[in-house]
Amino acid sequence: MKILYVFFFGFAVILTACMDHQQQPTEGGNDILEVSTTLFALEDFANKIGGEFVEAESIYPPNADAHTFEPSSTDFVKLAEQDVFIYSGVGLEPFADTVEDVLYDENVYVIAAGEHIPLRGERSDEDSVDNPDVESHPYGDDIPEEIAVEGVADHYHTGDTVVITAEIEEALQSNHWQWYTRKHTHHQWEPAKGQDRTNFEAEARDGQEIMLVIYDDNLDPYVQSSPVEIVIDDHDGTSGMGDPHVFLDPILSIEIAENIKEVFIELLPEESETFEQNFEKVKTELEKIDEEFRQTFAEADHHQIIVSHAAYGYWEERYGLEQLSVHGLSTTQEPSQADLVEIVEVASENNIQYVTFENNVSSTISEVIQSEIGAESLILRNMESISEEDLENEEDYFSMMRMNIDTLEIALNDDE
Repeated sequence: MKILYVFFFGFAVILTACMDHQQQPTEGGNDILEVSTTLFALEDFANKIGGEFVEAESIYPPNADAHTFEPSSTDFVKLAEQDVFIYSGVGLEPFADTVEDVLYDENVYVIAAGEHIPLRGERSDEDSVDNPDVESHPYGDDIPEEIAVEGVADHYHTGDTVVITAEIEEALQSNHWQWYTRKHTHHQWEPAKGQDRTNFEAEARDGQEIMLVIYDDNLDPYVQSSPVEIVIDDHDGTSGMGDPHVFLDPILSIEIAENIKEVFIELLPEESETFEQNFEKVKTELEKIDEEFRQTFAEADHHQIIVSHAAYGYWEERYGLEQLSVHGLSTTQEPSQADLVEIVEVASENNIQYVTFENNVSSTISEVIQSEIGAESLILRNMESISEEDLENEEDYFSMMRMNIDTLEIALNDDE
């Protein structure tokens, strides 16, 4: 991520030096808004809502994987020339925050279309509220934080081991020290037993905080580290990180589309009536798709499918799907051997006859499972990007979601 930031920062300097200052669209001129998006779903919503007053295009090439895509220098030049940049804002585009910072000086209107949508599996505010009766440190906040703790990962998986190291300056060396842990911010600190002075090693526990305190010869605390928090994310939509695939939920997509509409109205208020009317058409169509999903699941013989990666958690939540995912929320998260054994066993026990692949995700492991259980293959379109074939056939979000419904009707029903 640091490499990506350095690249964008350097490229921003080039843009500033060699490009004219991009102006915001002005009111009252029947301007056409030039829009770039990340996900195909955002491109399609933008074009449908904007109509003749918007030209939107995704920066993702056909079959791009949103979890691994990084924009090229050419993409970045194009973004700086646009009026609007739309990304999901739900953590799916790791480069988006950096792009937003750089585009600020180019007067490109940036919208995170889904940033206020509560994500499935996201840690709630209640989980992080401090108990006012509990100190943030074992001995209060007045002791200097002069110990650096290193080695904490962005997140861990269940069963991982946390190994962190305290960097203690020579002047602070002491024979009296203690590591402390607490389960969450609203719990009391407890001494951690069996730890080395400069190294802490233990099984990862979600929400746990860890810190080190050093004492003087009178056993009074005189220096400490800042608490570090352990986050477990098993990429299954049940951790505190949250499932970013909100655009596959037709009802949540209404909110995404409405946020896009509001930006277009702000930039071209004279066309607000058109944008409102077009949004209502999009909303109506999304509601129809929701009803079609409900009918499909209501009439299904079973609700279990094997999928390439866990992109369909919102279908689980809204319609009762049971996805057996080969990969986690991200296509880069590989399954364990135990996970694979469980998928094969469940598939065999429930006579699951299909493995569903995705247009933009290649999974050799899914192919192995397909061969192991003797299943046929089906395709789901995850709306991150569009395939060459679907592009040539002028498919859109609505037609591809209905293709997904057709796929589910096959996968969720037993052969007669």
